Amino acid sequence: MIKISEFDPQLVADIVKFRRETYANSGRDPSQLDQWSADGFDQRATHVVMFNEEGKIIGTVRIIAGEEWTIDDYYDFKYDKVNGVEFGRLAISQPSHNGKRVLAELIKAACRHCAERGQTHFYGFVVARLRKELERLRVPFEVLSPAVAPMNEDSYLVRFSVEELIRF
Repeated sequence: MIKISEFDPQLVADIVKFRRETYANSGRDPSQLDQWSADGFDQRATHVVMFNEEGKIIGTVRIIAGEEWTIDDYYDFKYDKVNGVEFGRLAISQPSHNGKRVLAELIKAACRHCAERGQTHFYGFVVARLRKELERLRVPFEVLSPAVAPMNEDSYLVRFSVEELIRF
C-alpha cells in the first residue's frame, strides 16, 4: 500500500526512524547519518510512503514544493519552482515487494500526485550509485550539475519529466 500524506507528526517520526535505519545499512558515511535522515523540510513536505502487509514502511520519498528547497543550498540554478518540485530523501529497505519494484512504485505514485497538481517535472539530488542505477535501467533524466559531495558522497542535480516517468 502507498500513502501520500502532508505533515503528520507520527508518520514523519516513523519515516525519519526508517530513513536512519535504511541509510545506516546502505554504506553511507555514518558521520552524516543525522543530516541524511531528517531536516526542517520534513514538516512542510508531502511524503510518499510504501508499506508492506504488516504496516511496516518499506520505502519513502518526499516532495518539496514552494520557494525554498534543500538543493538551493548546493546549486545556484534557475529552478522552475512553479511547475517543478524537489524529490528527496529517498529510502527503500528492499528492492521489490509482491513482484513490484519498490523504487519504481514510489516514484510513479509521487509523479501521479504531482501531475494531478499540474507539476510537470521534478528535480532531485541523486547520489552517484543511484545515478548509475538509473542509467543502467535507462530511466529518462537530465544531469544538470557536476558531482558535489555535500555530505561526503558524490551527488548530482538531475531533472526528470513527470510524464516521462509515469510512462516509463
